[in-house]
Amino acid sequence: MSRPSKRRPNKKKLAPGKTLQGVSAFQDALGRVSVWPSARRRTAQIAVLEHLATYFEGGRVYTDGEVTALLRVRSTLDDLPLLKRELIASDYLTHDAQAGTYWRSNGRPTAAVRAAAPTEPQDG
Repeated sequence: MSRPSKRRPNKKKLAPGKTLQGVSAFQDALGRVSVWPSARRRTAQIAVLEHLATYFEGGRVYTDGEVTALLRVRSTLDDLPLLKRELIASDYLTHDAQAGTYWRSNGRPTAAVRAAAPTEPQDG
């Protein structure tokens, strides 16, 4: 007969100022993200995403290439699209697929800044 698990579901929410706690466990000696936390450690994933999001300036528009370059500098992970998807899904970055641009979600650029942003060349 199996016993009921004593483990409680992780219902922790990240408190302001406490979000970078534990990120160092997922970084190399140079401070780059080198390990992606497992799915059952969602709190750690959010802490890593919040850490990466600090490198994006609010109000600035980034091209896909700029986002990739920034993540390549701040991470040693091979799966950069995973980081992009997670940053977008967790609402740290916003992606305009039509224009091929990104910006930090809490620093939405004005229409004038978006209009002046460089665009990615379109295959066609």
